[in-house]
Amino acid sequence: MNLFKNPPDESVNATMEEEIYNEEDYVVVEEPLNTATMGTIISLLGTLCVMRYMVNSGIIQARRGERLLNLRALNELTQVKDLFSTYVYCAVFQPIYAIQGYNVTGAELFATITNQICVFAWIWILTDAFNLEEVKRYFKYFVQIRTEAKEDMKRFRWLRYSKTNENSVFEWRSLLGSIRVDCSLWIALMNILAAWLPGPITHRHVTHTYIILFFWAVTHHACYRATAWTSKYWVTFIFPSIALMPVEYCLPLMDTADTVEDLEFMEQYREFVIDRTGVELIVEV
Repeated sequence: MNLFKNPPDESVNATMEEEIYNEEDYVVVEEPLNTATMGTIISLLGTLCVMRYMVNSGIIQARRGERLLNLRALNELTQVKDLFSTYVYCAVFQPIYAIQGYNVTGAELFATITNQICVFAWIWILTDAFNLEEVKRYFKYFVQIRTEAKEDMKRFRWLRYSKTNENSVFEWRSLLGSIRVDCSLWIALMNILAAWLPGPITHRHVTHTYIILFFWAVTHHACYRATAWTSKYWVTFIFPSIALMPVEYCLPLMDTADTVEDLEFMEQYREFVIDRTGVELIVEV
């Protein structure tokens, strides 16, 4: 008789049955993207575009006049920018490695692509905004070299100047910023909003976006302390191009090793900035 025989262990049988199944037997049920969530995201994007159009008309007038430049705060801004740049450079390949070899859902793929677009966009923005070589080239050719070339136009007839680059109105409008640049922040905001709304995108999918938004908040505050060519703090935060574009005109004044020579140079450069942008820099050392 088997009255005292131990009953079969059901947990062991269940484990053996689970091992029989292959990965192909599992079907990932993905939650579809909520229509209301998509509508909210599109509404946010439309609202930002309308706001961008509305603030354009008053920015040119707001930029003209005296504007303070704090060189100490500008130095802190460059340090914050270096930290920001280091992070986005490191964040380029991590999402790609994370999805290799896994059964990635559509939501994870969408979040990864948008995160990558955001990262690459910020790399381009930070590189362009803190590139002082372009402004130094303009100053060298349009102020110093051009003054010497005017003395003998026939001799230097091979040196030509683009009318577009001479047009200060064109430069003022370029300092309004660009929607393409602003979209780098808008994509980040839409990713975070999608994580909070019902749908397949979770906060784990937008971790890089949260960190990028944090770095932008710190960078924007440092930028506003260094120099603010508009009076609205929230405007420069929502539209990064408006906050960052003036920085390239301020950076040459920090380059005391190769650029800043004496007060005569600073006067010439200040007049150059006034002609190009309409802003009279008040330098605080």
